[in-house]
Amino acid sequence: MITTTERLIEIENEREKTMSDPLFQSWMKDLGVSGSYNDNDSRLKAQDLNRQYDFSKMFFGRRKSIIFNY
Repeated sequence: MITTTERLIEIENEREKTMSDPLFQSWMKDLGVSGSYNDNDSRLKAQDLNRQYDFSKMFFGRRKSIIFNY
């Protein structure tokens, strides 16, 4: 399914109209829905990548490092 740019703009306008409706805001408040949702997907992906990498090969300080080529 391909969505055109015009349809995406329409969807965004509909979303803004709905979000600004006082009845919708009251309904959301009654449900206890928070507007401060955080998506942890990127943090979880970063943790997974860190678990896959062997950091014991890295040296910090005065030694030569894999990260910093002196």
